[in-house]
Amino acid sequence: MADVDGEVHIETPVATDVAAVPDPALRSALEFAVGIAGEGQKLRPPLSFPAGLKPLFRMQRLDRPALRTARRIIVADSSFRERLASVATPDLVDDVGIIWLQRPEGWQQRLADLMAEARDAADEASAEAAVRKAERRREAAELAAARAHAELLGQHDGIAREQLRRERAEETAASAQSEIAGLRGEASRLRREVETLTSRLAAESARSERAESAVAELTEKVRIAEKMRDEALASRVAPVVIAPEGPGFAEQTNREAARALQSAAAATRELAQALATASEALATGPQQTTPRVHRPPRDRHVRRKPIPIPGGVYGDSVAATLHLLRTPNAAVIVDGYNVAKLAWPHLELADQRECCIDLLEDVVRRHGTEIHVVFDGADVIGATAGRRRLVRVQFSPSGVIADDVIRAEVAAMPVQTPVVVVTNDQAIVNDVRAAGANVVASDALLAAAGRRSDTA
Repeated sequence: MADVDGEVHIETPVATDVAAVPDPALRSALEFAVGIAGEGQKLRPPLSFPAGLKPLFRMQRLDRPALRTARRIIVADSSFRERLASVATPDLVDDVGIIWLQRPEGWQQRLADLMAEARDAADEASAEAAVRKAERRREAAELAAARAHAELLGQHDGIAREQLRRERAEETAASAQSEIAGLRGEASRLRREVETLTSRLAAESARSERAESAVAELTEKVRIAEKMRDEALASRVAPVVIAPEGPGFAEQTNREAARALQSAAAATRELAQALATASEALATGPQQTTPRVHRPPRDRHVRRKPIPIPGGVYGDSVAATLHLLRTPNAAVIVDGYNVAKLAWPHLELADQRECCIDLLEDVVRRHGTEIHVVFDGADVIGATAGRRRLVRVQFSPSGVIADDVIRAEVAAMPVQTPVVVVTNDQAIVNDVRAAGANVVASDALLAAAGRRSDTA
């Protein structure tokens, strides 16, 4: 191939390239590659090309070093060379450049033949005429076709990206279908559980109605027995002014009174037994969160005694609180939301409960305290009652407030058991103190546990 001086130069072949093909002989292919890359960067999205070609975009004509650089970059990037070969046409690239880009079978020999023909042609034409011809060919076709071919390559890339997106969408759809099938199975299982629970609820409701009916019947019996007892007692204590019936009348009256008292006692025992049965029936129902063990009635005249506070210790101090928490066999009942809302007012309700229970479990670990925490509303979403590993958790039944549950728990405790109630609710404080329980303020519990209230 002739250069601009009219001489033919054979340069050393580039590694992995064809021998005896100098850089100027590949000018049309190399400048075509630079032009495609330059136009491709203007597309949106831009055409992918080797970054090393970017400095050559400013050159109107590639000199020898630029040709060498472009050739080395294209040889190193076979993917870019193959994409160029797919759009190279004879009106843009000469025969040598097309064969060098496309590399069909036997391309090395064809290049050698073309180079021999070029050397013969160089003897008949000046290098200047060859350059002008190549220049006219490049300038005539480059502006008209470079952008179109660059856009074609861009469309090829876009099609590949769209194909990848479609495959990913199909994978996502298949995963969603599998998840939907699993959810349908779960919904079917939950529907069966709901039907079972509904059946159990109906059965428990029937049991509850029967228990209520038995209680009403026995209550009426007790009323009648008490009336008979009162009449018998009245007849025993009334003064006898006239005794027309004779000496046997008083004896008969005493027998009748004794029978009335026996009937009243039997009715009372039946009522106590029926109340115990009703309590067990209600305790096993779906709305009862914590089973309650029936305790025999205790002597109403025996009162619970509060835990004494050591001398020199203030009743609302941390030392007094720790003394009560460490008392052996003491039962500590905590007004859950009263403590939780004081310590964590900015958290959601469920998070307040969890923080409160975690705090109480820490108290149990440190002091060995037996703690029972009561929250409002078993129908609250996320409410789960039962005994955790360290703390007994209870939610009040529907329609019942936690205050009443706390009062009932204190009343149900044996009088020999020391009871400590944690709350700031004055109404609860008054009632449980009257029942002989000690009271610890919610603030004092938080201080003893090392946690200050957020409202302080």
